[in-house]
Amino acid sequence: MPPKLRRRSTGAALSHAASGEEAPKSSETSPAPAAAAAGSGRWTRSRSARSHLGLDSDSTDHPRVVSGSSDQAAPKKRKKTTTAVGGRGGGRKEHAPAAAAAGGSTRLASRQVPGRYPDYPSLRPGQHALSKKHMSAVQEWMDECSRISKLEKQARPEDIPTLRDNPRDPLTPDAVVSSQDKAMVLRVARSVVSVSSSKPDGELISQCTGIVIGWDGANKCAKILTSCSTVCDFDGEFHKPTFKLSVRMPNRTITEGRLLFFNVHYGIALLEVKGDFQLQVPSFGLGINYGQDVFALARDENMSLMVRHGAISWLDYPGLSTNPYMFLSCDIPEGGSGGPVVDHDGNIIGIAFDRNPGPVVISITTIRTCIEMWHPFSRVARPMLGMQLKAVELLDVSMREELCLEYNITGGFIVNLVKVDSTAERIGIRRGDVIVFKDNRCSTLPQLEDYLLSLGWGYLQGLSFTIDLKVEVHNLADSYKESITFPVPFSDASKREWRHSLRGFTGDNSAAC
Repeated sequence: MPPKLRRRSTGAALSHAASGEEAPKSSETSPAPAAAAAGSGRWTRSRSARSHLGLDSDSTDHPRVVSGSSDQAAPKKRKKTTTAVGGRGGGRKEHAPAAAAAGGSTRLASRQVPGRYPDYPSLRPGQHALSKKHMSAVQEWMDECSRISKLEKQARPEDIPTLRDNPRDPLTPDAVVSSQDKAMVLRVARSVVSVSSSKPDGELISQCTGIVIGWDGANKCAKILTSCSTVCDFDGEFHKPTFKLSVRMPNRTITEGRLLFFNVHYGIALLEVKGDFQLQVPSFGLGINYGQDVFALARDENMSLMVRHGAISWLDYPGLSTNPYMFLSCDIPEGGSGGPVVDHDGNIIGIAFDRNPGPVVISITTIRTCIEMWHPFSRVARPMLGMQLKAVELLDVSMREELCLEYNITGGFIVNLVKVDSTAERIGIRRGDVIVFKDNRCSTLPQLEDYLLSLGWGYLQGLSFTIDLKVEVHNLADSYKESITFPVPFSDASKREWRHSLRGFTGDNSAAC
């Protein structure tokens, strides 16, 4: 028979614990009976019974047990795991999960839990699907689902991109595919704005795209290049009544714009805006070439970025009204007139416009020359040839071969239209002739436009009011050529001059010079 265990008195300890009084000092130096028993592995029968009945305090509440007990002394079962905070004995206790939650984000934790839709009511054994009780349960289920759905709609956040199923512009994802092109487009987009003109009552007149081409940080002033359709009609007449110009910045800030100048011949307008903006001036390329792969950027009325991917077409359209334009192989988005055309390096090489019969581009070199002229002289000047031309270089290959073999013509420009009583008509230039400019070996209409525009500096500086151009005229009807000096007057008008008297031209409708 095992030896009989002696009963140890724990009444004093229990009385102190129940009354909340501090134990005698002797307990600080000598272990408590329960602690000693736990430390030595010896238990009395009463102690064991009291432990099983939960009358003793948890061993983790006593600092000596936590620091001095062995693995064998640990209780076999604990209801909760607690962590003491603030020191020994009388410190505050927190549950471990609560402490972990306190270290997290309280804003995230306070977010409302999404609604949970209830399960469809199931049929009990022997219950018919059309029974009154089951149909009532189904009706309650439908009402609850409807209630939760309404709550979800009320709590649904504003339109955010991560919850949008489809892109705002469905063609943009196909236009910009690679990560490199996306990074390039995002970099250029920091300079792309939206420009609109409206009547005093708020009615929209025109909405276009613009680009930041200059930023004066000291005066908080930016210059915006856009389409002249925001301020005038096709002939250059201002929109009536008085209109207001609004510019939406990339950060969606709206500010009022002030018109500096516009030129219908080139289709551009220059605006000024003031404000404490964080704007970035893009990099500019050296020009645009036929067949070049390009991206056209635009903004809609909500400032959403839209992109199209295409190329510069090898095309001359005889009905186009001016020389400097080149054609895009892709459409531009609605409101995209005045938006930048960029290469794969992110350099702006042109500005896109919505024209009939299709979108066109004007070289950035031409536009920058216009702006450079305007700054000191407040005008843009160029010689007016009184003709409409098209480039030999863009003819089909069979026609080019015919011109080369039969007339020894490999370049130049075909005359499609001559203005009545113009200098060109008086010196004998006729429709169907081919002219070659001797002072400049330009072969395309944009190159010719840059050449003519460069001659305007002399006129603006007061050096001359006309300029003599040396040209070689090929008369194909009589099979001869002649070199002549062609005196040409200048024009600095912002409006379209030739448009007002189409009867003053002989021939079909081609690019007017």
